[in-house]
Amino acid sequence: MSKEFKVDLTYLNDIAGGNAEFVIDMIDIFLEQTPGYFEELGGAIQQQNWKLTGDVAHKIKPTLAFVGAEDLRVKMAGIEANARGQVNLETIPGDFEAINQTCMQIYEGLKEARIELASKL
Repeated sequence: MSKEFKVDLTYLNDIAGGNAEFVIDMIDIFLEQTPGYFEELGGAIQQQNWKLTGDVAHKIKPTLAFVGAEDLRVKMAGIEANARGQVNLETIPGDFEAINQTCMQIYEGLKEARIELASKL
């Protein structure tokens, strides 16, 4: 996961039908909500609250697809499944940390994409 992540807004552009303002709104929502979800997820994992871990992972999963992070979405689905099934719990902290680190790159990429989109309006 340490490789450079490139934000891919193809899916978001497709559902937006080319509406740059809509894409900017979705980027804003992602940047406002996702860091809080990750903080909540990290706390749940630290407390070994597996029900909350599964619930928050489920909430984060679709947002990752919006930004072209399909591999992260799959990994988040794994965290959700493991937490809900209470299996492979030892893998959850490492998987979370890998996703969280890549999300730092996503946040920066989205900020850049937002600036570029806004300049075209």
